Amino acid sequence: MYVKPDYAERELPILHDMIEDARFGLLGLCVDDPLAAHIPFVLHRDEGRYGTLVAHVARNDPLARHLGDGHEALAVFSGSRAYVSPRWYSGGGLPTYNFLAVHALGRPRLLEDRDAVLDHLAELVDVHEVSSPWSLASAAADHVAELLPHIVAFTLEIALLQGKRKLSQNRSPADRDGVIRELSARGSDDDRTIAAAMAAHQYAAPD
Repeated sequence: MYVKPDYAERELPILHDMIEDARFGLLGLCVDDPLAAHIPFVLHRDEGRYGTLVAHVARNDPLARHLGDGHEALAVFSGSRAYVSPRWYSGGGLPTYNFLAVHALGRPRLLEDRDAVLDHLAELVDVHEVSSPWSLASAAADHVAELLPHIVAFTLEIALLQGKRKLSQNRSPADRDGVIRELSARGSDDDRTIAAAMAAHQYAAPD
């Protein structure tokens, strides 16, 4: 991912927060042909230098055949994004998007122990079942047993982590205030998230 220095996010806790806010990502492999899967991830922040991702794919997915053969994989987490109109700038400009994104690169390793796979599934459920908790233990045991042969679980220790927070860092304070105001007024979930991220961002002082 190309990241201009002004847009780069390098703080590991913030990068981890961005992954966990997204939860759902795109896993890509390039073997003979490009392969990709859209899947939910769980992040273990304290495993490895940059953390470790845990996930699973359908066993019938062609990507599954290559998860344990040493190929590098790229997990892409697309966070909130919001269209920015040049009408909101005091000094003019061009249309663009403000957005949040993280790329995590590493080599997947298969989770082959049955108990480890069950632990992963239980943790994945717990991460998502917050407001009205439902646990894997609530599912019929035979249903879970039927599922296991049809998935391939894996870990991905992150070897390289890139973050991009494009939040109008190239614009004047007056222009940024205009973007925040208009996004807040437009009011979708993504608009509000980007407006809040801009309001909280520590912008560099102008030269």
